[in-house]
Amino acid sequence: MVAWLLVLHILGFTLWICGLLMTTFILLRHIGVTAPEARASLAGIEKLGLRALADPGAFLAILVGILLIMTNRSYYLHARWLHIKFIFVLLLIALHVIVGTRSKAFASGRITLDRGYVRLLSIVIVLVFISILIATLPGAVLLTR
Repeated sequence: MVAWLLVLHILGFTLWICGLLMTTFILLRHIGVTAPEARASLAGIEKLGLRALADPGAFLAILVGILLIMTNRSYYLHARWLHIKFIFVLLLIALHVIVGTRSKAFASGRITLDRGYVRLLSIVIVLVFISILIATLPGAVLLTR
């Protein structure tokens, strides 16, 4: 049972990161396009990346993560590596909200975006992704009592 929960947790996390990165990469392309049809098409793909990949992935990763914690509460709730991971997961949730709101506002024409800002978002998402992996994999070994 725990092995399947781990598989689902990793699948959700993978979908979440892929959806966020896909959205930011398409948003980079969207910034440079002026044709209305192309802009509408790119906005649709951005929405698809968020709604079909990132949102369900985040939901799955968080829900299954909670279920995993429930399998051995006494261990997980006292694991230092998990507390560090929680911090990075909260950062990822914040980045998810930022990408979603900026993408929607940009598609509707309410804001303009700078390519450097969107590149920075992509880089921060990758850094948070790597930080979660480090906190989880080596952290579980190095930060145990």
